[in-house]
Amino acid sequence: MAIRRLSYRLDHEPDTGAVRLIPAQPVRSPREESQHRIAVTGLGPAVEAVIGTGSELSYTLLPDGGRLLCATLADRRVEALHLSASTPGPGSVWPIDTWRSGTWEPDAGEELGAGFVESELPVTRAHFDSGRLVEFARARAERVAPFLADVRRLFDDPAGRQIVLVEEDPETVAHWVALACASLPEAYVPVLTFTTRTDDPHRAPQQIIGIGPDVEFDRDEATVEYLYRVHDGTGGPQSPPAGSDAWAQLTAERWISGSPPTPGTGAGADDAFALIPLISGGSGGRAGAAGLTGAGLAGLRGESLRALLDAFAGTVARGEADAATLDQLEALCRELTGERARAARPLARALVTHRLDTRRTRGALPDLAAFEGLPLGEDAWRELRETYGERADEALRRALRGPVPTWTEPLRHALAVTADNGPGLAEAMDRLADALLRPEQRECAHAVRLLEDVGHEPFTRRVLSLLSVELHPRKLDRLRELAASPQGVWLQRNIDQAPLPVRLATAAALWSAAPDRLRGAELFEQLIGLLPGRRVGDVTMLRLLWRLVWRSKTPDRADVAWVARTCTPRLVVDAGLGRGIIHWVRDPDRCDPELVAFARDMRGDAQLGMADRATADLLVTAQDLADGRLGVTRSSVGRLGELDRKAAPLSRVLRLGVDERLGRALAGANPLDVCESHGLRLLVVASPELLRAYRAYFLNEQIREGMMRELPEHPTELAAYYHIWRPRRRHGVTDEWRAVAEELLGQVLAPVVAHMDEHHLGRVATVLQREDQDLRGWTAWRHRIKQQDE
Repeated sequence: MAIRRLSYRLDHEPDTGAVRLIPAQPVRSPREESQHRIAVTGLGPAVEAVIGTGSELSYTLLPDGGRLLCATLADRRVEALHLSASTPGPGSVWPIDTWRSGTWEPDAGEELGAGFVESELPVTRAHFDSGRLVEFARARAERVAPFLADVRRLFDDPAGRQIVLVEEDPETVAHWVALACASLPEAYVPVLTFTTRTDDPHRAPQQIIGIGPDVEFDRDEATVEYLYRVHDGTGGPQSPPAGSDAWAQLTAERWISGSPPTPGTGAGADDAFALIPLISGGSGGRAGAAGLTGAGLAGLRGESLRALLDAFAGTVARGEADAATLDQLEALCRELTGERARAARPLARALVTHRLDTRRTRGALPDLAAFEGLPLGEDAWRELRETYGERADEALRRALRGPVPTWTEPLRHALAVTADNGPGLAEAMDRLADALLRPEQRECAHAVRLLEDVGHEPFTRRVLSLLSVELHPRKLDRLRELAASPQGVWLQRNIDQAPLPVRLATAAALWSAAPDRLRGAELFEQLIGLLPGRRVGDVTMLRLLWRLVWRSKTPDRADVAWVARTCTPRLVVDAGLGRGIIHWVRDPDRCDPELVAFARDMRGDAQLGMADRATADLLVTAQDLADGRLGVTRSSVGRLGELDRKAAPLSRVLRLGVDERLGRALAGANPLDVCESHGLRLLVVASPELLRAYRAYFLNEQIREGMMRELPEHPTELAAYYHIWRPRRRHGVTDEWRAVAEELLGQVLAPVVAHMDEHHLGRVATVLQREDQDLRGWTAWRHRIKQQDE
């Protein structure tokens, strides 16, 4: 066996443009030179065929079983590594790892040795490690699974079509090849051939072919459908998505989730592409139990998910899973919901069959309650009930005709053989739950005693779960009464098995009693601490907490502000509770961003009256004008006035907040828009708060400097500012406005005008004359400024 390192120089025929390889001319003895020339020339046609397609790095299988690794370097040199058919390898080093390796240089040596070991391959300084491939896969998440599915088909189907990767640069192609190598079973990697870049894809013999977007490659319907599998990273036409492939989907999810897969090691397709090792992190056909969790199925849907779960079911049915794996598969089934749970029914059925067969050989009575939560489906449960539980359930139904204390033994026997909602068990649970919700009656104490005597935790948990079904306000009140009754001691002992609403009701009853005696926001805050994430995440939970804390009353003013800040405004509105706390908007303590956010959501509450909705809309509109999200136009200013009339009267805090925002809006708007929108009408009669914000904007040093730079080149805007601030003596103009206008005219506009030449001043005068505004006043004012400067 031999590994030959050969060097060439790339050249082209001047007439035909065909690629030619010329042996490199290293310094050596005449005899060595002759032998080298023979070796190079003998392998030349094979190298030439690969290089003729323009490859930068290629890995090709030769007809004699050998392998050829070729690198075309920047200085038109070609380095070739020829591995004979008898050469083993390549271990953990992939051919693609030689991408842009410094060891391709000529002084690396011609002969790498008689024996194929990892250290003898030209390897790059930075291998395609897991971290780099995870980052690469995440950046192209939608393309990973289709690509891996086509890679697998290269080996599953003898007629598997070549994969054409269209990318901007060969390095991206190299990353795709590395991702394939890291995902494939170990035995498949040495035979995965590729070329990172070719100008003639139709002549390329490799399985994965990289081309650039400028390469001529006719991608008509037949090409992308039947001849090649085309994956275009540049947005061009490509092959339609392939059918579901559980291995590709699951492998892609492992990469994207940041937990690279551990490929199978078997030589055959069935065990090499086994799915359980991908979930468990194990190898071979058996699963390591520690990794079988629902998180590993995160991105699988449809046929891919069903194929995976069916594979698990086959493993269980064939007896290939050990006890730890069986437990993990059962836990996995319990995690799944919806369509995913329905897809897991064959697996759940296989697990139940295995458990029951094991117990049957031991002569033990099966306890179907142990299978509660498995997604078996109605048909499977019906069969189990017919086999084991029907007679026991019927005996329980007969016992339910008597008083509660007589149910103990029939119930215990029924639970030993079935956990399904048969008529007897369902009726028993309903009646026990109904008794618990009537703590003032004697049957409540009997129900508690029965549950204690039976001591069946799953059954107790199911009874407790019924307490939270169809939670109407009166039922919540009864839950609090149960927690405060003598039977509340039993409820507290079993509280960990109770659903969240029951736990909350119990906590509310305890904390509102002595010694805590919590009320209002304090109680609400304590209850939130029991929620997942310590936050109210949906309207159902908000309504539930509201009822437990305030019953049918309206929260105090201080409580309203706290709730609105603790829960999102949108959540309060969606829960239909906004109307009860709208007075926080109408009469707030302060007008801050929290209040605006709450008012923004309150506008969509259909239960609000006209004045309340107008109040919220007025505040939000003023904020949008101030932020520039809403332009100062005749329509927006008119809308603001209409809302002001509908919302009147406003509280002092709210009036100050609206005016302050409107002042900022009018100051920051283009002066032409202020004039056009009749904003001037608002200014001349404005409140001191509005004028204070308006004045502060223009007296800001940065604003004044900006106006000094920009206004001389904008005569229309300068004229508009003069028109807004010029002296007015007519009726209706407030003294406050006159003072502000005079100050702004003198402190802001006068410095601008004082530095303008006659040409620019003339342009302003032209605008004033064209708009039929106070040209004489402008001229007189300008002369006064000039005299003051002199």
